[in-house]
Amino acid sequence: MGNSVAGYRVGRDTISARTYRRLTFMKLVRDFERRLEKLVDGMAGKVFRGKLHPVELAMRLVREADLSVEESVAGPTAANVYNVRLNPRDLDFEVPAGFVDELENVLESTAADRGWRLDGPIRVTLETVDGVSPGTVECRVGRSAGRRQTWADLTGDRGLRYPVRLNRSIVGRADVCDIAINDPGVSRTHALLWREGGEAWVLDLGSANGTEVNGVSSNAPLLLSSGSIVAFGPVSFTFRLVSA
Repeated sequence: MGNSVAGYRVGRDTISARTYRRLTFMKLVRDFERRLEKLVDGMAGKVFRGKLHPVELAMRLVREADLSVEESVAGPTAANVYNVRLNPRDLDFEVPAGFVDELENVLESTAADRGWRLDGPIRVTLETVDGVSPGTVECRVGRSAGRRQTWADLTGDRGLRYPVRLNRSIVGRADVCDIAINDPGVSRTHALLWREGGEAWVLDLGSANGTEVNGVSSNAPLLLSSGSIVAFGPVSFTFRLVSA
């Protein structure tokens, strides 16, 4: 599919990228704590008997995800499988329903905010191992392809619909593209479609006929909103975000 596509980052005029990342991570942690409180009263005491706190575990998973990022043809791609190993003294055998789901939600939200590609759904497993020191975490990460939930739709004039499931989806005529459009006016690898920092973007990848959003073309990333008309060469679609 050609050369690797760099992980584009959209500059923000008011704050630095590092400050923005810190603020969004703090918000993510606060949201995580609030959701845990709604799941079970005294969650930390019910799940963790040792020094480990659920928020520490969530932060550790985010760090592991960050360390796992590699450049793929579509840009930065993170691991989606996380096996967490804890000492039996730290983890109760009866983990409240929904706790692992919340850890997975933290990773999903982080990936969407930072513009990472995930090739399959996030999967987190917790297990107890005597060899792990109390109060510490061992995490093994991996990658496993699988069907992801749709986060956006491209709908053509004739009702032809392309669900956008992968973040950093490559759009083009080639069968190996994430969104393959069978039209001679569309280049084999035409454009990159992704979300990052709460916004959706499209970038032309040097196609023959260009990429437009609401009639505007550019070699730089173009902002998409629900209802935008995006054209890949002669083929136009309505872009719509899908609620989670």
